[in-house]
Amino acid sequence: MKKILKHIFTISGLLFCMQIAASQSSTPDIDGIWSTTETFFEHPYWTIEELFSCNCTSETYSYLRELLLPENDHLSAQEIEDAVNDHNDIAIAEIFTQDKIDYLSSYDPADDPSIQCEKFGIVRTVLHNDPILIQQAQDQTLILPEDLASDRIIYMDGRNHPENGSLSALGHSIGWYEGSSLVIDTINISAAIADDTLNIHHADNARFIERYTLNGDGTRLHGQFTLIDPVMFLEPLVLERTRIFTPEADLLDAPCETISGEM
Repeated sequence: MKKILKHIFTISGLLFCMQIAASQSSTPDIDGIWSTTETFFEHPYWTIEELFSCNCTSETYSYLRELLLPENDHLSAQEIEDAVNDHNDIAIAEIFTQDKIDYLSSYDPADDPSIQCEKFGIVRTVLHNDPILIQQAQDQTLILPEDLASDRIIYMDGRNHPENGSLSALGHSIGWYEGSSLVIDTINISAAIADDTLNIHHADNARFIERYTLNGDGTRLHGQFTLIDPVMFLEPLVLERTRIFTPEADLLDAPCETISGEM
């Protein structure tokens, strides 16, 4: 635990220093709608590797690149996808704490708050694969998603996190630019489902760090997401996924109907 806390404090210090150093950095233009393969699978921007992308660890992406080598041409697309998902599940499960394992043993998916149309918390919102609209301004950035994912405000005016702030589903988010990247740091997060497809959850007071990096021609936004939660994970969980710029897309909010009675 001391090692984990030391790691958290080190990250906090580095983030503060980087925020100051990056204050005069140029601002990448990431205004607009960004999509994943879930909704724009046939878009010509995607590479072969990106077509198999997921909210995956870096180790899983390395494994994917091995599967795409010529000697594995005998594998079908479905076999590759299944192998990648299995590898990712194992990689994530390897850093579960005993508390997380115990939690999973008693967790019932029927208790998912979204079944009753409750909005997603911060981590689940970010890892959700539907399109997002980013709107940049001088003092704040808005990230607007679809459906049950939550609208977000990221403060960009140099403020710090509040001391002794109360916990909430979205926490408190501050952001800054580092070169071609937008970095967002969120604290004061209340316990919630982090991602239902990955079967991951986080406890109260988790910390979440997002890094969105724009590529040279402005067509791709690479996301790196770090969840720091020593209650559920032995070390920070780091996932990655790329979105492409899709100005032709529209955000759609499908109506949500609550489910009552026995499942």
